[in-house]
Amino acid sequence: MIFLFFCFIISFDLYAQAPLSSEGSEIKDASGAVFHMKGVNWWGANGSKYPYRKDHKGTDTHAMPFGLHIQKIELIADAIKDAGFNTVRLPFSNQMLYDTTKALAGWVGPNENLIGLTPLQVLDEVIKVLTDKGIFVMLNNHSTTTHWCCNYDYNGLWFGKNKYWSQTPKKWIADWEMLVAKYVNNPLVVAADLRNEVRPQRGRFIPFPKNPNWGRKNRRDWHKYATLAGNSVHRINPNLLIVVEGINAQSRWFVKLKFPHLLPIIKRPVLLNVPNKLVYEIHNYSFSWSKSNLARPKKQVRYSDLTTMQRLEHYEKYWGFVTNKNFEHRTPVILGEFGCSGDSDNDKEWLKDLSEYIKNKQIGFCWWTLEEDLLSKGSYGIMNSSMDKIDVQNDWRWAFLSVLLEKK
Repeated sequence: MIFLFFCFIISFDLYAQAPLSSEGSEIKDASGAVFHMKGVNWWGANGSKYPYRKDHKGTDTHAMPFGLHIQKIELIADAIKDAGFNTVRLPFSNQMLYDTTKALAGWVGPNENLIGLTPLQVLDEVIKVLTDKGIFVMLNNHSTTTHWCCNYDYNGLWFGKNKYWSQTPKKWIADWEMLVAKYVNNPLVVAADLRNEVRPQRGRFIPFPKNPNWGRKNRRDWHKYATLAGNSVHRINPNLLIVVEGINAQSRWFVKLKFPHLLPIIKRPVLLNVPNKLVYEIHNYSFSWSKSNLARPKKQVRYSDLTTMQRLEHYEKYWGFVTNKNFEHRTPVILGEFGCSGDSDNDKEWLKDLSEYIKNKQIGFCWWTLEEDLLSKGSYGIMNSSMDKIDVQNDWRWAFLSVLLEKK
């Protein structure tokens, strides 16, 4: 009880008390106040390698949150909080959970207490610091293998066999149960984001796509397994929000893609045994396809190609409708990922339209990402080179992100 009370007190700085619940289109805290998720992704524990690019020489995160080789966890957490974020979405891979590699001094820099720890033990320390400072944590199963997301790879589904790390649907649920039990006594770990960007998965031997579906009651039925996993999580910790993404993409005739997102819930919503704990999630980038046929690349349409009216119509059609009062299964929606670099003026109209839309709809968000490549002007990160301050204020993105971070 003392620990719970302490967590409630420190979270007052963020104007919210754990646990969180869903009511209509809103997320509410323990006091009944509306909670506006203002989050940032802290990428790295999901992995940084490209399995199909032998020439890739980007940063190796060693299956740990990026930046620990540069700055102390405490100062990174302070920067997150000082900028106005109240939530961190922490991506992880299933493979990382079992990685026994011990952190070397050069991998963790000033965080000397992390030397010799496994990636999961490092994640424990990161979560402890974040929550001690009153920041909410949303765990996100980003991938099966410890690799960069999200190409045509082995991570499109929540299970499968591959040469890196194989798992069954049962094992995937068991991993969630293990992780939830691990943090069950930390009430500021508030959400389980079950799986990232469900999409066609590359075949193990023959690289033909294996499609997810919504409601066919087989091994690739995302509705079925999201429901099973959500209920399994709640048997261990009924206080957690269960965050379910829709189907990000499906393949037709190998080359044609469709992007259902949250449309399938019109006929078949997710129904959990514990009420008022469901949240849906979508992602959107300027480079995201709204229409795609790989055989006709010149006919493909990205969100950056659309007009403002077309973008807003797409947002409303594919996911915004879920929050409307007249929708039978009205549920909160969060924008789990969106972002761009400060070096890309071409993204201005897209970011302007998207940020205005989610502000008007009162939709929570998590920017991608805290930082990803300090040496690249094309980084989607928002921190300075020493990672002790969020300095997105220095480029054009702040004009839109600052509006979302305003106090309600």
